[in-house]
Amino acid sequence: MSKRVGRRTKGHEKLAKVRIERLFFLAEESSKDTNLNEARRLIELAQLIGKRYNQRLSKSQRLKICRKCNSFLNSSNSRNRLSPKGWKVVTCLDCSFVIRHRIRQREE
Repeated sequence: MSKRVGRRTKGHEKLAKVRIERLFFLAEESSKDTNLNEARRLIELAQLIGKRYNQRLSKSQRLKICRKCNSFLNSSNSRNRLSPKGWKVVTCLDCSFVIRHRIRQREE
């Protein structure tokens, strides 16, 4: 038996992206049913697939994950607010980690 030598193909990378998107969809569905442990596990699997196939998560996907505890952030386990200084502040209610995102101001 010989090992496969060479780079992963574009087909593998595309399949990895599809699987990551599917896992995020399933995590969102399971977090609605208050099954947060299952949602956390699905997020961890999506991150592992991303690491293995060198596929970055999209910005919208990254914004839905707590960086500290890997929880899927939704309205039941996070607090969202807009600060007057132009930041979106998301607080994970599972681990109390605060995530700040800059909101771009439109120039008119």
